[in-house]
Amino acid sequence: MPEMTTVATKPTSPALKIGVIAFGAVLLLSFYQLTIENSYAPLRPEIAVDLHLNTLQTALISSSFLIAYALVQIPAGFLIDRIGTARILPFVAIATGLGAYFMSKSDGMTGAVAGRSLMGIAAAFGCPAAASVARRALPLMYFPLCMGLTDMAIGLGGVSGTWGGNELQAMTHWRTALHIAAVAALPLSLILFFAIRNRWFGSDYKPTDEFQPKLSVVGTIKDLWARKNVRIASLIFAGGCGTICGFGGMWNMQLAESWAWKEPQAILIASSLYVGLAIGSPLTGSLGVRFGSRATILTCMSITLPAFLFWLLVPIDWPLWFDALNVAVIGAGLSSVTLAFEIAGRSLPSGRVATAIAMVNLAGIFAGAVLEIIPGIVTHFLNASPLHEMQIANAVFAVMLVVTIWATTLVRKAE
Repeated sequence: MPEMTTVATKPTSPALKIGVIAFGAVLLLSFYQLTIENSYAPLRPEIAVDLHLNTLQTALISSSFLIAYALVQIPAGFLIDRIGTARILPFVAIATGLGAYFMSKSDGMTGAVAGRSLMGIAAAFGCPAAASVARRALPLMYFPLCMGLTDMAIGLGGVSGTWGGNELQAMTHWRTALHIAAVAALPLSLILFFAIRNRWFGSDYKPTDEFQPKLSVVGTIKDLWARKNVRIASLIFAGGCGTICGFGGMWNMQLAESWAWKEPQAILIASSLYVGLAIGSPLTGSLGVRFGSRATILTCMSITLPAFLFWLLVPIDWPLWFDALNVAVIGAGLSSVTLAFEIAGRSLPSGRVATAIAMVNLAGIFAGAVLEIIPGIVTHFLNASPLHEMQIANAVFAVMLVVTIWATTLVRKAE
């Protein structure tokens, strides 16, 4: 009788420890990328003087990050679905550092736009990569929490960029600050190389629970956009993320200065938005797991909109801690729009998640890029007091919050 042989089969998913380490490495990448991106706000005045730029030009430089981020978002998600994160992310870290280096060497608006655009291209891989790693390696029920943690890393990056950029500006030149940020890409690339293993997160990984034929980029986009949940999630994220990027990226700090706060106090208030975002993200992710995405977003937005209108309109000399706390509440409420990723990813196989998340993220980042420019255009043509100019310019973000609330009410119809 022939001897029986046992054929070893590869597990369909990595051990939990491997998944947590890989997901943590992706969060570290997002933190690094958003730190550099948000350091532009405190460095902006010195850059403007050094490069002889006006307010509208500095706004265009700021938005170039988000425009590039938006344009590359879907190709990034598609590449992650096809190739995996293991081979891509170390190069993404290096590209981020090169963007900071090129910007530090710029001698005018063109060079600054090119450097920030490269940083935006690299950052486009962050959110789809986090979604891909979470779906491949961690329990599905924790997907909303994982995306909340991703948003937390983004919020912490906002705080780090705002405070770190301000401290480095005080100690050294803005070009040196960007040099320091560029060098940090090297050890991060090594961390990503060793933490995200090709066996689980490379191109040879094939989901075994569902099978769908490979589609082209256009075919994948058409297939996903035909799903109503993806369209609604894109609208929700456009309203919420557009406000985070546009308001938090530049105009929140200028509104604080228009309320007569000096630069150190304005930086504290501006960074409190990202403190709220960082604290609120895991909380709203947990609430989404328990109570559902729709209910969580609507509840949070019912707090965020009044808090924003209060910050925008109420002309009373409030203490610094109160204004900072109010802006932190706005950030915490806005963190709930990350649950749009869960809405978009319902019933999707893991091999399509990164592209779906990229499509939703594209809507939010594109809205953020546009919303960084619109207030600059408003202030450029208005002839009013600085405070009234800032109030009128920032009113567009109140409109976006209303759009977010309305879009969230449509989720029930899609379920």
